[in-house]
Amino acid sequence: MRIIIGSCFVLALLAGGCATTTPAVPVQGSATDLSRLTGEWSGEYVGDSGGRRGVITFKLAAGAHTAQGDVIMFPQQRYTTRLVEDAHKTGSMPMPQGLSIRFVRTTGGMVSGQLDPYTDPDCQCTVTTTFEGRLKGDVIEGRYHSLRDGRTDPLQGEWKVKRKRS
Repeated sequence: MRIIIGSCFVLALLAGGCATTTPAVPVQGSATDLSRLTGEWSGEYVGDSGGRRGVITFKLAAGAHTAQGDVIMFPQQRYTTRLVEDAHKTGSMPMPQGLSIRFVRTTGGMVSGQLDPYTDPDCQCTVTTTFEGRLKGDVIEGRYHSLRDGRTDPLQGEWKVKRKRS
């Protein structure tokens, strides 16, 4: 399982390395709050149901009001065995999906924001995701909530990023 997820991560990084630069992410907050977010952050998110997971990267330069950031969503775990079997038959494996961060807001140690709407590979429906978390030193951790068009049951989970030390 880790080999498959690791391989997907490497493929996602390679695919991302060939892409153009990620869109700028507006970051709203006071000068003090923005300075607390300065740096390079990386981490992951995991769905409460255990199926959805991915990686998060975020970089804010000192004095900036825009950042660079991405979220990479991996195929759900419960389908991994079937996906591998299907990949042997068809010669292709579902790739991780890149999601864009629409905006980030920070105030008083709280961080919140929203992703751009994206198509969920499981339901083929549009999903809107919001997130919120608390900044504690070099760690931000919190929860996310995803609403799927035409559904009333949200997907939820936890996320956590750590600031890289220079």
